[in-house]
Amino acid sequence: MPPSYHVSTTTVDTTSVDMSRADRLEYWCERISSFHCTVNSRVLRPDDFQGRATCQRTQSYQLVAWGVSTPQWVQRTKRHIHTDPDERYRLVLTTSGSLALRDANNQRVLTAGAGALFTVNTPFDLGVGSRHRGMILTMPRREIDHRLGRAALLNPEMDLTRGLGRLIHTSLVTLKTERHSLSATQFDRASQHLTDLVCLLVLGDTQPPTSHAREIETQIRQHVRGNARDSGLNTESIAQALGWSQRQIQTVLRQAGTTPSELIRQERLHYARQQLENPANVHKTITQIAYESGFNSAHTFTKAFRQHFGHTPKDHRDH
Repeated sequence: MPPSYHVSTTTVDTTSVDMSRADRLEYWCERISSFHCTVNSRVLRPDDFQGRATCQRTQSYQLVAWGVSTPQWVQRTKRHIHTDPDERYRLVLTTSGSLALRDANNQRVLTAGAGALFTVNTPFDLGVGSRHRGMILTMPRREIDHRLGRAALLNPEMDLTRGLGRLIHTSLVTLKTERHSLSATQFDRASQHLTDLVCLLVLGDTQPPTSHAREIETQIRQHVRGNARDSGLNTESIAQALGWSQRQIQTVLRQAGTTPSELIRQERLHYARQQLENPANVHKTITQIAYESGFNSAHTFTKAFRQHFGHTPKDHRDH
């Protein structure tokens, strides 16, 4: 049987004339629990409360995006955990306003662009501020643990405004925006890719997950090959383009037996050799080909070409 994919929207505001204020708030709190797990939930300033939440879910992953007008407290206790255990991990992201997350080991206040990875299988308090908007991606525990072990439980606040964090932020927003255009398989694959990115961000400048090192190496090589002629191509620009840290780039390539600078030089040399062999370039000088291949001088190009191929560019063209 193919996997099922469900999308739902919940809206509660003062225009809901068919429900009393108490019923509206109870309905909202019940819906929040149904999205996640059993919790205590309390809305502050209930007279002015408005809330909207969208939920996308399959059997494996879930993305909930919400917005509320007034503060709300959510509490998960030991009793809740005993009666309704939930091993999955959550990535929470604040898109506007602020959110306070407190458990036995940490207390974090997440403002716009900040996120945190946590488990609901330990007691916690979550406080949502006024005019708050946020998102929570629910991921299978096995997908986190086999990459990070227990590292996720110790993860500090995440910056989702730049680099890899920004890529995660943008992907979450896109996943929500395109919710009605996705199939179950597409949603699961996109969520799994997001899980991979979250793990990379948690690992920071340490070694990327071994199971994905080859895929990362392939993407680095493709990027370098496509941009080798750019004289400004370096480790920093590769990291910025792909959303990883420079050390992660260096680690993956070291495992492959090379370095960023060596990979860039090789790709430039192979491109230059193709240009030297192309009859259409017979009118071009060695210097022109050197610059067009990303080298900063003909001397540097000639020296690198001789070291790599065993003869000069001129000799290669003459033969």
